Amino acid sequence: MNNGPHAPQNREWLSVGLVCPYSFSRPGGVQNHLLGLASWLRRHDHVVSLLGPGSLDEHTLADHDLPPDCFTSTGGTVPVPANGSVARLSFGARPAIRVRAWLRSHYFDVIHLHEPLTPSSSLLALWNADRPLVATFHTSFEDSDFAESPLLRAARRLAPSSVARIDEAVAVSSAAAEAARRTWRLDPAIIGNGVDTSELSAVWSSASPWRGGDRPRICFLGRFEETRKGLEFFLGAIRRVRLNHPDLDAVVVGPGSIPAHNDQARFLGALPDAERDRVLGSSDVYVAPNTGGESFGIVLVEAMAAGAKVVATDLSGFREVLTDDRGLVGWLTPAGDPAALARAINQALAPGHTELADRGLRRARQFDWDSVGPQLVERYRAAIVARRSR
Repeated sequence: MNNGPHAPQNREWLSVGLVCPYSFSRPGGVQNHLLGLASWLRRHDHVVSLLGPGSLDEHTLADHDLPPDCFTSTGGTVPVPANGSVARLSFGARPAIRVRAWLRSHYFDVIHLHEPLTPSSSLLALWNADRPLVATFHTSFEDSDFAESPLLRAARRLAPSSVARIDEAVAVSSAAAEAARRTWRLDPAIIGNGVDTSELSAVWSSASPWRGGDRPRICFLGRFEETRKGLEFFLGAIRRVRLNHPDLDAVVVGPGSIPAHNDQARFLGALPDAERDRVLGSSDVYVAPNTGGESFGIVLVEAMAAGAKVVATDLSGFREVLTDDRGLVGWLTPAGDPAALARAINQALAPGHTELADRGLRRARQFDWDSVGPQLVERYRAAIVARRSR
């Protein structure tokens, strides 16, 4: 479908290629962001194709109203420790061949790369694409060790000529923008991650006296085997909160092995999105005790959209999400301090704070796809103009 280089001037819809560096076989924030973006673009009559490592089953694609042929895989991945987590990346001769084949088989008005300088499919697409390029940076460096990690040092060596190919740069938060400025000498526009707040608002429970029924419920969500997610501090805080709320229902959602001798929380495992959303909608407080490596905190937005109050570690990305024009819409605590975390949870469980929950919902709606999507399309059109002016 080649409509010529000037086609976007003459029509409203765009053909967009979305590229992810991380495996879709192990869902995460960037992958979920891309699926949500692809779904929103299709609902607004744009043509979308996804590229990334790993696999996407038809059920997941259908949940996002995406057809089976929407996704192309670059193949298997190699796990690489990065920023307190494990990045599953796809790089080398075979992924490069698949990236080039994907580029040849589609006409794109614009290609949107995520984490474009991570040695994986995004970087391969950056090197091989001859179309306008938008790049989104998700990472911030709370951990100074990661800023000097072998992965980042390798990417820096490739950076000068690669960065020059980017037409429009975007960062998901001020923290991610600062990391991009410091590391890649770019000045990205700040456009947060998108969330479908209408679906999350639909699971909002108004049960009395507590949202989950007859006892208070707090929730932790994430790959809890990763130390940076802070599960140990969550469990340490629960013991203290039970002094005030002995019947507390503490729920952990996500993949991982249940800690030995656990008697503090219910571990529900990894849940489908709809079930996970129902847990958020029936939680009085969502707790994010992360120790670092978080540039945005999309789950904080999801929790607020589902009506939960939020207690989180005072990371720059979290603070940005939890701040509206009047101040904080949640509670922030020092990293690694279960006593401070417990005090904040007790405050959130205390009577009142209805206005804070309402402000949290309004803040969450600022990240709805109907707000974020048009901003990204505007960047796409700017990239097309920028590339043409070259």
